Amino acid sequence: MNIRLPEDLYMELKMKAARERKSIAALIREKLAIKEKMDETKKKELLRRMKRLGKRIAKQNPGLNLTQGLINMRYEQ
Repeated sequence: MNIRLPEDLYMELKMKAARERKSIAALIREKLAIKEKMDETKKKELLRRMKRLGKRIAKQNPGLNLTQGLINMRYEQ
């Protein structure tokens, strides 16, 4: 994948890369990377919400196995 940058931005990145002894690609990857890591409380809250949603879906669709349906759809393609 190619990214085109304006010349002034490219020169800034080039100078910063030289100061930090990194490549320009490494600097761009750092800027684009997601830095926020999910802490344990967020993970637990997300899992709790997913379980609650799963139970609600199961109540709305009694007798249906949604997991098996998704597996069957995957192999039909």
